[in-house]
Amino acid sequence: METSILTVKGQLLIPKRIRNKYGIKSGVKVIFEETENGVMIRPMNENYFKSFKGLLKSTGNLKEEMQQMKTEEKKLEERKLHLPVKTKKAK
Repeated sequence: METSILTVKGQLLIPKRIRNKYGIKSGVKVIFEETENGVMIRPMNENYFKSFKGLLKSTGNLKEEMQQMKTEEKKLEERKLHLPVKTKKAK
């Protein structure tokens, strides 16, 4: 077990052995996950994102879904552009 001291700025030094073991390098973002037993610190690396694989089920063809989303966004933008402009009345 290794320890670290929290600085007045809320910073922690992750021991080198642990950084090397879990691939936490300079510039790598980490996630702080609250658990029943405390806080778990995990790197947001390739393995972190792979853990989400299969989480969402697709209902169809991704390309078709993306095209549909873009069409809907375009319609929303067009509606925004054609809204009547409110002008201030002169007193």
